[in-house]
Amino acid sequence: MIPHSGSSTSNHGRCRGIVPACLLCVSICFTACSEPPRKPVPTLDPSKAIKEESEATPENPTAPSTPGKLTRMPLGNLYQLVQKNAALVFDVRPKIFYKMGHIPGAISFPESDFDRDIAKYEAQIRISNTSRTPVVVYCTDLACPDAVTVAAKLAARGHDVSVLQGGYEAWKIAAE
Repeated sequence: MIPHSGSSTSNHGRCRGIVPACLLCVSICFTACSEPPRKPVPTLDPSKAIKEESEATPENPTAPSTPGKLTRMPLGNLYQLVQKNAALVFDVRPKIFYKMGHIPGAISFPESDFDRDIAKYEAQIRISNTSRTPVVVYCTDLACPDAVTVAAKLAARGHDVSVLQGGYEAWKIAAE
């Protein structure tokens, strides 16, 4: 705060350059820090998303005849499962985001690496499904399509899988 020296013109003269600059900073901060526009939430219909991969063909003779079940997992349910180490959890965000933070016990399985890495995880997913251990995938937030994409691909391969509602952002907010 500028002390009042008795002369109103001298104080106002010094503030004229500061106030517009401060307003500019505030404006830039609000613009830079505001949330990006919300994207529509992707649907969870594996039969429409990847129908051609779920059918056995000469190129893919081992494809299951029926797709797996695709559901949403509420945050509270996953929290309880993680506390008991009773779920197989995949973080499908790019690896850089996984390294910055992830749900405890989650395995990094980026959507972009699905085709390359599915063989590495498929046996583990099948064992989890057989033992009725939930398989859960998550992405950044509700607007991120990667979790739904991976879940649909897994369901098309005959696996039961859930998508975490709200993604990692919901987990992070709940943990605060």
